[in-house]
Amino acid sequence: MKKVLLTKTALAKLEKEYDDLMVKRSVIADEIKKARSFGDLSENAEYHAAREAQSLNETEILKVKALLENYELVDETNLDKSKVSLNSRVEIKFEDSDFVETVQIVSKIESDPINGFISNESPIGEALLGHHEGDTVDCQTPNGVSKIKIISVFHE
Repeated sequence: MKKVLLTKTALAKLEKEYDDLMVKRSVIADEIKKARSFGDLSENAEYHAAREAQSLNETEILKVKALLENYELVDETNLDKSKVSLNSRVEIKFEDSDFVETVQIVSKIESDPINGFISNESPIGEALLGHHEGDTVDCQTPNGVSKIKIISVFHE
């Protein structure tokens, strides 16, 4: 299984999410216990709702736990500042357009494409990683292969 790259910020966010899910687990268990006391479980809407919430919460716990057991912490102090890497802000231009866009390459935990934070595992993020300012990279998109020019790379 491929390791998930995480920054310290992403790891902290993931650990907090796991802790919150564990707290929610005990709250849901109390709701199930309370709903059981209402009697007949076959027609008990509160019980069925609590069991559904429990199922969804347990699924999220397993997802987060799997990420926490299979990650690689990115050492941001030793990164090559001339290359696109995790947490780089990259000014890019698609070859078939005059539109220039700035995106930040983040882990999938922090991804928010609408606000310019793209995952290192996304097609564009993966295509940009390891390249330098001035490079043109090929990126497989749903519309076919696109050429993307890296105008500049920033590190904070």
